[in-house]
Amino acid sequence: MKTLDQWLAGFNENKIDLGLSRVQTVLSRPPFHQINAKIITVGGTNGKGSTVTAVSALLNAAGYRVGTFTSPHIFRYNERIQIDGQAQSDAAIVAAFAAIDEIREAVPLSYFEYAFLAGLYIFHQARVDYMVLEVGLGGRLDAVNALDSDLSIITTVDIDHSHWLGDSIEAIAAEKAAIMRSGCVMVYGDTDCPKAILNRAKDEQVRLLQASIDFNSSMHSKGFDFRQGNTQFNNLPLPRMAGDVQVRNFTTALTAVLTLEKKLDASIIGHALATWKIPGRIQTIHDNPHVIVDVAHNRQSVDTLSQYLTQNPVKGLTRAVFSVLKDKQAESWLPDINQQVDHWFIFALHGERALDIQSLKQQLADAGALLSVCADGSNAYHHALSLSKPEDRVIVFGSFHVLDTVFQSSPHQLNLT
Repeated sequence: MKTLDQWLAGFNENKIDLGLSRVQTVLSRPPFHQINAKIITVGGTNGKGSTVTAVSALLNAAGYRVGTFTSPHIFRYNERIQIDGQAQSDAAIVAAFAAIDEIREAVPLSYFEYAFLAGLYIFHQARVDYMVLEVGLGGRLDAVNALDSDLSIITTVDIDHSHWLGDSIEAIAAEKAAIMRSGCVMVYGDTDCPKAILNRAKDEQVRLLQASIDFNSSMHSKGFDFRQGNTQFNNLPLPRMAGDVQVRNFTTALTAVLTLEKKLDASIIGHALATWKIPGRIQTIHDNPHVIVDVAHNRQSVDTLSQYLTQNPVKGLTRAVFSVLKDKQAESWLPDINQQVDHWFIFALHGERALDIQSLKQQLADAGALLSVCADGSNAYHHALSLSKPEDRVIVFGSFHVLDTVFQSSPHQLNLT
């Protein structure tokens, strides 16, 4: 029997092949045609993973068994497929791959499609009550959209993956809006909902719940308050993850769950907040010096990180350990985040999507940055750390791949207890 690594080596991780027909064909066959779990689909530019795990935490706290499918992973492929917050074993995923290989017959499947179907297979075998599924890219042609959901969420819409989704907010929103289903509820987690989403919701007779209009939250010294229609919860504890954005992600998730499950009360919500966790989101892993790791990789997520750095200054210097993929238009946002950074420690990622080190060096030089070129991620991190005093700060960011590269020999540093 093949190992998980052998299975994954046979897939082309870098090939993106959008389209629904292949997955729809496989889903029409046993056992997928008998899926009984409720399905929540989560799309958006940023905040998808946080929102998926928040939905799962709420449903778990309410007593439900929940399968979550997310991408990409930081360290291990198994992170993508979880039940009640527990990553599934190599053996479970290998068994799912073997089953799918038999079910698909001659239907060719991409790396992402195999992952998605493996998740569904495992969730079906485990008889979960809910499946919470993160869209991989866009929405309209993403494999996750081959399933009809009971409720959909779009977290935010911003410019990313322009080659595939378009180079305007409205074009990207139109792609993401396709995950909504006629007669069902969609929750939009940001302000200023794009017209493409508003228009599709109207055409499809979808009940659209918008942040700041249909639900909102307000932070204060005792925590935060939440309101949706006649439902209100006051003095909820703040999430363990830093940043105002996590309150927004949680209230988006809470709004979604409340439309499906009316029995949530303050104690259930409090328990969910206490257990909700996801690594690599403005996560502090060390004090004195303060070390923050974040998967921020596009303008919107980097702006969120920059806002946090501004609101939480340090007395000393800030050093950044950084690399980025070439399709992230980093030259447009590096000058802004550079205002928060005193010294950059850069390195090249591996793979065809990586931005080469000379281009990265030039983009930072154009932004007026002080920089050091390092051999690899681990070298960059330890160099930055060795120069840092207790009052300094080190931020590690740029992508999921950056965190994997920097901490691959010590992944336990990102554990959340």
